[in-house]
Amino acid sequence: MPADPAHAAVLPRPVLAAAVAALHARPRAAALLLCLPAVAFLVLLYVAPLAQILLRSLFTPGFGLGNYLRLAGNDIYWGAFVVTFRISAIVTLACLALGYPVAAVLVRLTPGWRAVAFAMVLVPFWTSALVRTYAWTVILQRRGILNALLMQAGLIDAPLPLAYSTAGTIIGNVHILLPAMILTLYAGLHRIDASLVTAARTMGASPLRSFLHVQLPLSVPAITAGSTLTFVASLGSYIIPALLGGRQDMFVAQLVDQQVNRLLDVGFASAIATALLAACLVLCAVYIRISHGGADGTRRSEAERPAGGRGRLAAAFAALVILFLVLPTFVLVPLSFSSARYLTFPPPGYSLQWYAAYWQSPAWIEATWRSLRVAVAAAALAAGFGTLAAIGAARLGGLARYALSALLLSPLLVPNIIYALAIYQLYSALGLIGTETGLALAHAVLGMPYVVITVSAALSGRDGQLAVAARTLGAGPLPAFAFVLFPLLRNSVLVGALLAFITSFDEVVIAIFVSGSRATTLPKMMWDGVTNEVNPTISAVSALMIVLSLVALATGAVASRSLTLLGRDRNGTPDRGAPRPATWNLGA
Repeated sequence: MPADPAHAAVLPRPVLAAAVAALHARPRAAALLLCLPAVAFLVLLYVAPLAQILLRSLFTPGFGLGNYLRLAGNDIYWGAFVVTFRISAIVTLACLALGYPVAAVLVRLTPGWRAVAFAMVLVPFWTSALVRTYAWTVILQRRGILNALLMQAGLIDAPLPLAYSTAGTIIGNVHILLPAMILTLYAGLHRIDASLVTAARTMGASPLRSFLHVQLPLSVPAITAGSTLTFVASLGSYIIPALLGGRQDMFVAQLVDQQVNRLLDVGFASAIATALLAACLVLCAVYIRISHGGADGTRRSEAERPAGGRGRLAAAFAALVILFLVLPTFVLVPLSFSSARYLTFPPPGYSLQWYAAYWQSPAWIEATWRSLRVAVAAAALAAGFGTLAAIGAARLGGLARYALSALLLSPLLVPNIIYALAIYQLYSALGLIGTETGLALAHAVLGMPYVVITVSAALSGRDGQLAVAARTLGAGPLPAFAFVLFPLLRNSVLVGALLAFITSFDEVVIAIFVSGSRATTLPKMMWDGVTNEVNPTISAVSALMIVLSLVALATGAVASRSLTLLGRDRNGTPDRGAPRPATWNLGA
């Protein structure tokens, strides 16, 4: 067999050693052995800290239900839950109303235009939530862009109180969560057999009737998945209500932060976090029950879909929604070149003063290098553990595979504020507060699901007998893994590692809890600047973070394209081994 030494050097030796040991064992034992490093990592740094929250809520300050009784008996604390659920419901309905037409238009676009539209959805999706929220603080403040445009147009005489209000919280949450809703809806809508709608129209049904009685019922699983994902994500929102909401709109996540960092009441904060986690788990369980009951309503279509949209009105609406996603983020770019000493729009002139302030600040530069070091370490850990776990999970079946998948993907569902509190309590006991090691380990937990998803998608489209054939032809366990299996997964591992890198580099909630003053990351420093004062230097830093996200996404796109081309024969025809588009939902 051909052997490329470059392939063997891609994975660290411990990873290869684990793979070799697994190949020597029986198939099921090998699968479990491959999953063991990731499972042990998550149990120590994810499951155990979450369990500790429950124990703290029951045993601090003394054993009993006192913390929960205090939570239920205080109108202020209970009101935070009411506000959180009410605004999350509004945000979910708004995302569904805006996202469904966009997803429907995406399904019917030509491949070229669809790629452009997807790029415009993915750019804000993978741009830092802190950067996007900061952009909305610039847009919605009294002297912000929106009020300036409305006053210049003569539509208002005085600035509108948009920031630090319920409206600001809703707008910010919708902007953050809408891309995920669109992608989830698209994953379901593109599986609907287009010939069913065509048949309904042929038999005399009007467009509205065919939509209500054919397409809409078939898209219920996608609607349920997107709504559940959006609602759960909004329940754990922290950055947006803290920067855009008013005092009357305190979210549960803010209440947790208040109890820990201001009142130092970890026991009561643990009770609040446990109640929020229980609500999220109940919602996910309800979704899984519903989705399993109606999962057969959709199937992949073999019919050719129309090349154009359903109409100019739908296309125009989708274009406006996509502009709503893209423009607020890139509004920071011209502001970062402003010559003014404060944030104002339009800029009176252009200058590089804020970029110079960034490059000449040792604090900003050190925070940037620290974020890069932490992100690289987190991505490496996530790639190693996630790849082995995905390979092992692919060899399992039944309940074992379902339970393992639930554990590996669950960090995507648990609100970051809950995990931040959990890891804070663990690190306080281990002395890892204010260390880069602690940050990298926690961020690796958040990044591992992305590696598992991308590698699992690649494995589902590959012939699992290739490694067996290599062994039959005389290749040892190590050459079979290094020269056959891993080259097929290399680009998928790269894409997953890039997503884990972006996740770590942009993460701020965990950094707020565990970075301390000795390990301040770039997002944490931005957070301190935004909450203490609106420093225009943050606009320059935000622009640089946007560029970094674009570079990482472009690299991932090139790797994904190469991965697709590897699955085509010489005539360009998709091969059976070509990976299929990955779709993931809460019931995966």
